[in-house]
Amino acid sequence: MKRYITLTIAILTAFSAQGTSTAHLKANYAQMGDSAYRAGNYEEAAAIYEEVISEGFTSADLYYNLGNTHYRLGNHGPAILNYERALRLKPGMKDAQENLALANSKTVDRITELPRFFLVRWYENLCTHITPHSWRVVWLLLFALVSAAVATFLLTPSLAARKGSFAAIIAASVLLLLASATLLSSTRRYNAHSEAIVMQESMAVKGSPEQQSVDKLILHEGTKVTITESLAGWEKITLADGTTGWCETQNIERI
Repeated sequence: MKRYITLTIAILTAFSAQGTSTAHLKANYAQMGDSAYRAGNYEEAAAIYEEVISEGFTSADLYYNLGNTHYRLGNHGPAILNYERALRLKPGMKDAQENLALANSKTVDRITELPRFFLVRWYENLCTHITPHSWRVVWLLLFALVSAAVATFLLTPSLAARKGSFAAIIAASVLLLLASATLLSSTRRYNAHSEAIVMQESMAVKGSPEQQSVDKLILHEGTKVTITESLAGWEKITLADGTTGWCETQNIERI
């Protein structure tokens, strides 16, 4: 315990030092947390990473490293949670994807996802596997393309060029509308934090938000759920197979 207190004080001192750069903070956690991880001191590494996160410094790599420490400790719920958080920030992070799949294979619950029309699945993948920032870049590029095509149509004296630019306006405008809808959906999903991970070894899913309600099923640590409603310490959740129910807020943690 004394060692953890000393480490915490060291980290807080680094954060409070005037003129400390983000690069220096990153080097600080990398040196302390990563060194502890490489030495096999996984509890110490987890404590350091979590302290840095609590101070507001987050990154995909930091969540990934924290996920690895929890996996080494056999804490599959926290491991899955942090791999998911890493992928929220960096959807294409292959190492996080592979380790998440490995951690999911250790969970108890096996829930079959409801079949969905392939276009719906494709659209949801676009919304969830590409960050809102990336969609904003796509939107800006398409907007610039539409603007350039409009300018060409209005200013060029060539009939052929005007026909070509008009076709480009139509095509780029359709793509811009699709990108706008996807950007809004992606941003809404990203900000909602509606997905969560079961953090208890087991928890009861109730038919209604009260302790005396009948148990519909039992879920175990690491299972992913979607929160659809909140009510005074309770969350209404939906599973991948469409099953719904209520659980206590303290038993799950939002991604």
